[in-house]
Amino acid sequence: DTSSEDHTANNSNDGGHLIDRMQGIGFLSIIEFARGKPKISTSRAFTVDLAYDQKSNSGKHQANKAIRFGEILRFSLCKEAPLRAWCDETRSYEAVVQRKIATSLPSLLSLCCCCAGRESRAGNNAHGLRFWQREDSRNWLPEFITIRIEKDRSVTVKELVVKEDGTEEWMTFEQELPTLSDTLFDKEELPQQQNLPIEKSYRLDAVVSFVRAKDASSHSSCEGHHCVHVRAPMDLKGKALERQLHQIERCIAERAEDRSSDPDLNNNGNDALNDSANFTLVSGVPLEERRRQVNEQIRILQEKEEAHQWLLVNGFVVTKVDNSDDVRSFNAKFKEPSIVLYRETASGAVGNNGKDVEPRETIVPVSVMETTSISNGCGPNLSISDLMNLPTQGDLVAIDAEFVCVQPEESVISSSGSKEITSEPRNALARLSIIDCRTDDVIVDDYVLPREPVVDYLTRFSGIRQKDLDVSGSPHHLVTPQEAYLKVRLLMERGCIFIGHGLSQDFRVINICIPPNQIIDTAEIFHQQNQRYISLRYLTNYALGRDMQQEVHDSIEDARAAHELYMKALSLKEEGKFDDYLMRLYAHGHRTQFKLGVANDK
Repeated sequence: DTSSEDHTANNSNDGGHLIDRMQGIGFLSIIEFARGKPKISTSRAFTVDLAYDQKSNSGKHQANKAIRFGEILRFSLCKEAPLRAWCDETRSYEAVVQRKIATSLPSLLSLCCCCAGRESRAGNNAHGLRFWQREDSRNWLPEFITIRIEKDRSVTVKELVVKEDGTEEWMTFEQELPTLSDTLFDKEELPQQQNLPIEKSYRLDAVVSFVRAKDASSHSSCEGHHCVHVRAPMDLKGKALERQLHQIERCIAERAEDRSSDPDLNNNGNDALNDSANFTLVSGVPLEERRRQVNEQIRILQEKEEAHQWLLVNGFVVTKVDNSDDVRSFNAKFKEPSIVLYRETASGAVGNNGKDVEPRETIVPVSVMETTSISNGCGPNLSISDLMNLPTQGDLVAIDAEFVCVQPEESVISSSGSKEITSEPRNALARLSIIDCRTDDVIVDDYVLPREPVVDYLTRFSGIRQKDLDVSGSPHHLVTPQEAYLKVRLLMERGCIFIGHGLSQDFRVINICIPPNQIIDTAEIFHQQNQRYISLRYLTNYALGRDMQQEVHDSIEDARAAHELYMKALSLKEEGKFDDYLMRLYAHGHRTQFKLGVANDK
């Protein structure tokens, strides 16, 4: 937390924000005129734009010596730019040089590479990419760096270079500031910056890359997509496995307690029923076998010496990366750097197997439930007692979400007359409803304002109309996507179990990953292998004997129906009738082509 050192610590509008405390970096801008008083200003930024201009223009230097990443970073933190500025003394525009100097260092250093996803005719783009994509520049991006800002605001950058023989060497890049007025830094109007000198060490934590499409490899087009490499601590996987093991052992203990209290379960002669008691409603693996598998995974994980694991997130596909060289190399012409993120490490720890400061365990505060509506300024319908009694570990919450379309499907007709989809439609969260299954109270019912313009409200399926998302006139509790996300995240961290129908799609659009042991999906429960999935409306009509969604969808109604279906499944499971019931359900569906109408032959 750098807020105690930063000059914005006393400013509640800046220093109080979490992102500013973690990523905020201060800059001092100085414009000196030939005559007249210099102009001094300060600013805050969450990212540093890498500047290649000076290095690209130094052709002689480049020909004799390869430019290192540390040189580019040093110049970007303390750079000059020619411009014309208005001078109050001469009452005219003058050609001056603006100096922009970093005056503080964040815990998370975010660097914008400023050279990815552009067409080749953009000159600056070509200059920047050639440093990254040199044939002899494998691992040009260092894993460890150190930055030091002196009292005179001069910047020194060190990077750890691994030579071909495997030895490590620190390379230092430093340059004193151009001569400044002796009294420039003594002026009273100059804001107090972070205590100088300051030095911080960083380790590479994530890299966002732009991958060009196959037909765009010539850089004449900017088509492609982004992917991200992220360094995840291995202990996160260990904690997840330990939580799974705890849940499994608790289930086994509950089974044993049930058998000891009811001897008929062991002596009824029904082996199929006894065997089914070892399974869950969402898993076909016996509990004892699952416990053995988890214990084995924990043992293997404990034997590994690596503290971290690199992961590649490419769309919805997440894969492990065995070698960090793949993360830091950009020799392949189709791969271009977009954003680089460094995390602060313990002093002197870099280069020593990366024993850096472990990230603090993030816990979403309960206060995220107290959102204010964008449209009418009203707060949520939750009292203080409701906030104190939110669902927690093992409690059931029913959830449903509605969406609107922000990008329509794009397609072309091929020469054969067939339709080819060139761009998939994309939806955004528009309503989120969550019910506390203990009391049947609605604890979240938010309409969500998408970040992008809505092209189709999908009213028939979502129940959302244009006026519902109107910032100036919506009668509902309207929130931002981030506020809605944090409410789901809070309940997940509290250990709640989410019940819903088709939850994979809901969580994907919300952009959150919920542990499988915290999900109960009625679409999976009432599903027979190699058969179609059954809609929530048809299931409710058949299993609960009532029709729903007659005009438009209502997320509260859908969430309640999913909870009732789960309770119905539990009841059938306890009676040993679930499998027969599922067979009759599909048989009736095939006879009626899964058309609605309350069944009479259940």
